[in-house]
Amino acid sequence: MRSRAFLACAAAIALGVVSVPDVGPRAFAAESVTQRVPRTYTPTGTPVSGAPDGARATPLGPGDYLDHMADKDVKYYSVDVPLGYTVYVSGTTVSTVKGMESLELKQIDERSASCTTNIGLSQSQSKVVTASLDWGATATGKNNSCTKPGRQVFSATRKGTGPPVPLELRIFLEPPVVDKGPAESVIARYTEPGGAPVPVVGGGSFAEAATLSGSGHFTDDVAFGEWAFYRVRLDWGQSLALQARVGGGRGYAPTEIRLYNPVREELARESAAVFDTEHIFSGRPDSFATRPVRYLNRSDRQQEVADTLPGWYYIAVAVQGAGEQRSLSVDVSVGGTKEPGPGYAPDAQPPTTQSGGSAPSGKAAASRAPTTAFGEQPAGGDHGDESASSAFGGPAVWLGLPLALLLGAGLASWVIRRRAPEPPCD
Repeated sequence: MRSRAFLACAAAIALGVVSVPDVGPRAFAAESVTQRVPRTYTPTGTPVSGAPDGARATPLGPGDYLDHMADKDVKYYSVDVPLGYTVYVSGTTVSTVKGMESLELKQIDERSASCTTNIGLSQSQSKVVTASLDWGATATGKNNSCTKPGRQVFSATRKGTGPPVPLELRIFLEPPVVDKGPAESVIARYTEPGGAPVPVVGGGSFAEAATLSGSGHFTDDVAFGEWAFYRVRLDWGQSLALQARVGGGRGYAPTEIRLYNPVREELARESAAVFDTEHIFSGRPDSFATRPVRYLNRSDRQQEVADTLPGWYYIAVAVQGAGEQRSLSVDVSVGGTKEPGPGYAPDAQPPTTQSGGSAPSGKAAASRAPTTAFGEQPAGGDHGDESASSAFGGPAVWLGLPLALLLGAGLASWVIRRRAPEPPCD
């Protein structure tokens, strides 16, 4: 389910966010929507400054960070990864200057050789570009420098146009497990949730995403030139399937829908030109759906880290161009049954939220599970009722990260993701 380069680079460059899938539109009764100021974003995170080389890489612990990058900038950061832990690193840049924008995250070893690489790319006028990496500290010897425990270095490289842009970084540490829990299952199918439509107002960024309480029809409107973000909480054992309906209107509205997991990895997207009739987005070529969230989902190497983590799953809607607002309905189907989840090592150090400095090292007091979650509240947005959610298998939840987060509105971007140090498309 992870995002793949399902369109050629040439098509992405030529068309930006627009690709017209074979989804037949249906008649749409136009609604009157109130014009308003488009959503905006505010980059968030503890200010940091990346180093010019790996030897002096800026040490970071689990948390949210904010840097700035000019065109062709390369900055280096480090994180301490204890033996058995998995680290997740994500980066986001936002730009409104015409031209190509790319962000590359790369894990490098002590000899400055590339271990893993992930690239985000966009040619849209207003763009949100994301990239993400994850790797485990599994090596007990000295032969594999890419998976050794301790200090690990990663770099961020920006290629873009115009002035420096904000770079938002998020770092998570997941403890080792002693019981991986139930086996992976199959992709969920969308089921009509029923019920009356529920009005919501989407936020302009991940941090301000509107909370959708579960299964249901959630209605909003989206103005040209903005992103609208929504989020759905999934616990271990729960799955998500959805569709989005964008209303027709006067003119041509290039529209894009994306689905992200708790580490901001893009799972699926669909783009289409919406004209005078309602268009239904159901996720092509990858459906907007997950499997029941389970630790062992990561055993599917095609899936990577897609639906292996409980927490907030994000839905983003973007409309490009200029014209009247379009009505939106996000139709959500949450399935499955909550499960205890995996058993984390009893002597694992619980991840902690840090605003900079070095990552934790060594071991802390015994703790079966981490103490904070991907599902922790962000700084803004519609938070809803969180009390019923018990992610990560108990009242304690993990991954030391307040979800006051990064990223902001911009406009539809194409992201090309790779898990190998291949050169990006030109």
